Amino acid sequence: MQPDGRSALAHAAHHVVPTACFDDLAAGRGGPETVRFLWSTEYSRRLLLLRALLDTAAATPGALGPLPPVDAAWDILTAAQQRAPRAFGELLLHPQIGTWLGHGLRRLRHTAWGDGPLWTDLGHLHAVCAVAALRAGLPLRTTVPLRDGTAMFPALGLARLPGRPRWGTAEVAVEAGRLRVDPHGAGVGPPEPPGGPDGDAPGWQGLRSLRAGPAERPVTVWLDDIDPYRDLSEPLPPQRLGKDELARWQERFGLAVDLLGASDPGMAAAMAEGLRTVAEVRSAHTWTVASASSGDAFGGLLSSLPPDPVSFAVTLVHEFQHTKLGALLHLLTLERDGGAERHYAPWRNDPRPLSGLLQGAYAFLGITDFWCRYLDHVPPAARQEAEFEFALRRRQTQEAVQTLRADPGLTAHGRRFLRGMAARLPAWWSDPRVRPDVAALAELAATDHRTGWRLRHLAPAPDDVRALARAFTAGAAADGPIAASAVVPDPVAPWSQARNGLIRQRLAVPDAGDWPVPSAADRALVAGDPDASDAYARLLAGDPEDADAWTGLVLALAERPLLQRPELPRAVHRELRLTGTAADPRDVARWLAAGPAV
Repeated sequence: MQPDGRSALAHAAHHVVPTACFDDLAAGRGGPETVRFLWSTEYSRRLLLLRALLDTAAATPGALGPLPPVDAAWDILTAAQQRAPRAFGELLLHPQIGTWLGHGLRRLRHTAWGDGPLWTDLGHLHAVCAVAALRAGLPLRTTVPLRDGTAMFPALGLARLPGRPRWGTAEVAVEAGRLRVDPHGAGVGPPEPPGGPDGDAPGWQGLRSLRAGPAERPVTVWLDDIDPYRDLSEPLPPQRLGKDELARWQERFGLAVDLLGASDPGMAAAMAEGLRTVAEVRSAHTWTVASASSGDAFGGLLSSLPPDPVSFAVTLVHEFQHTKLGALLHLLTLERDGGAERHYAPWRNDPRPLSGLLQGAYAFLGITDFWCRYLDHVPPAARQEAEFEFALRRRQTQEAVQTLRADPGLTAHGRRFLRGMAARLPAWWSDPRVRPDVAALAELAATDHRTGWRLRHLAPAPDDVRALARAFTAGAAADGPIAASAVVPDPVAPWSQARNGLIRQRLAVPDAGDWPVPSAADRALVAGDPDASDAYARLLAGDPEDADAWTGLVLALAERPLLQRPELPRAVHRELRLTGTAADPRDVARWLAAGPAV
């Protein structure tokens, strides 16, 4: 590690996951003590990543371009850690530094390419050094890279130097408790109090924060709209939020934290310990919140602005679940799988690998728990929607957990983890607070999605399809056996989600969003009209490959065999068309449902 005998950053510790922490996490929980344990393990991981980046950069000719060498960074980081270990640790654990470390290592290993010369990414190391020196009270003069005339100082702010080339450099001076960029020129940097560390100044945009919660347990997070490493992969340009947008973020965040504190104090306390940054992204649709998180950025999440405090709380829970599981996966292997996209995830339109299904199931374990607890606090006007969300999420989570438990790719730790997840399910299914009519709508929504997924991504064996088409033409029964369908992902398959919007409108959800316009057939199905199958048959007469119409037809016929293998009717109908045999889609579907093959 240090062949030249230099003093080293403190060694990463060897960690053993306490049984209580593992069991709490497996149940979808994990209080402040568990989160603090995860922070300690992530600190060790960050030290290892930092050492790996420094070593690899030192061994890569020209990696830092016109910037100071690795030795200079190593010396100041070591001094800062020794002088102010807590401040150094907090800086190194800043989520965006984790993202930067991961991105920098991927660039060095040629698995990521970036948008500029290598040194513009690796040179961010010197901005980290400047903030470390500032926090430790150490003097420093260094040089940092500029990206479109800007330089980001993590957990502090963004310096702007107009008129500079797209890829350039700037001098930085840290002395007397102040940081100045281009000290002999523009001299920009954070303002003195009362502006505070998150205030703006000429040529400087401070990293702003969101504050919420009671005084005895406040929640303060950075609202990041400027750090280039706030995204999951490639660097982003700054996109400063306006005052009105910032006010909306603050208001909804505060209300969401209050809501979590009232309905689930344990989760709120854990989140206060574990959440550090929220990075703003945009959503393509008003009915969805775009959110994400990364295993590189423990304590951070990305999100579009949720439309209300409840959806904000759900988003926080969702991504915090990913954060906790990601940290655990840095310590233990829960699955070994080739990564093939072969599993149905009830909340996704695309097939998922085992690892992705595990992450999603764990997130929805937390989301289901949220809705269960929120039912005791929901206002009367929102009661139906809350019951629906709880019923739908428990159905989705149960299906995913069952799929995971049956997969041979789980390790011994993974099987134990899934037992903990599965143990949460029975209490949710025995919960009497969901009314039957609402439960029926949730079941319709879940079945609709599963049916549509199978139609789009599963392909029956061609020999079986041809044999069934011949039997239909001959007037024989649909005989078997029929092989399991193969997963053939179709990443561009259209999916309107119009019926989902209709279901939510029936629940009288206020501002249900700009859902696609439903067809008359969709309206008939959701209303329980027995003629819905006829309406879907008319749609299929115009477009016999319409996956939405085939999904609706299978749902309208409501035959259990069809719901188990909904991809078969369309495949057989397609084969009949290819052989010149005209057939009503309803007749094909009913024939398959009546035979022993399905």
